Amino acid sequence: MKPQPVNIGGIECDALIHHELQLENQIPDYPVEEGFSVQDTIIQNPKTLTLTVVVTNTPITFREHASPNRVQEIAERFQELYKSRQLITVTSSKGVFQNMGITSLSLPYDVSTKTSLEIPITLKEVLMTTAKTVAIPSEYGRGGDTGTTAGTASTSPYGNSGTTGSNVVGNATNSVNSSEKDGSIAYNALTGLFGKDGLESGVETIVDLLEGNS
Repeated sequence: MKPQPVNIGGIECDALIHHELQLENQIPDYPVEEGFSVQDTIIQNPKTLTLTVVVTNTPITFREHASPNRVQEIAERFQELYKSRQLITVTSSKGVFQNMGITSLSLPYDVSTKTSLEIPITLKEVLMTTAKTVAIPSEYGRGGDTGTTAGTASTSPYGNSGTTGSNVVGNATNSVNSSEKDGSIAYNALTGLFGKDGLESGVETIVDLLEGNS
């Protein structure tokens, strides 16, 4: 591959000597009761770009940028770009890659890097989305299928059931109201045997006897 210049986030590098674009899709498995897995979607993972670029003090492609300190200046700019954590665009002969973030950067200094520097760099695409606000109609804030409000809770004191029952212990005639008697199993059974009038008269007779004995 003939060396070609490359621009990484506004930094002009002399030559691109290695270019690797990794594309990967994820196909999730969902196990089912029959004993095998099914797949119903393909998730596209972000692109990964691995580059190796060369910068020199005397660039051939960018002759106007020649400087005895150019290698050191480019290295410092790459470090600043890495620390900024900003999204950048990579432009080379292989294409234009937008919304890329630096994941790794290597600056291998040695005795041979005084006038040139070979820089491996890895970038990953950042997939972005936007938030959307949806207005909820007022009728969805109401309860039930009728769309009416749920009402208010009772504010009556605890134990006040609204009946006419007496608070005096032993007052059998007023201890329960008619609605409670009509709904009890024992009351219904005795009413079926003796009749409503016969049952009530019997209860009154028992109460009179108890009050007379007391």
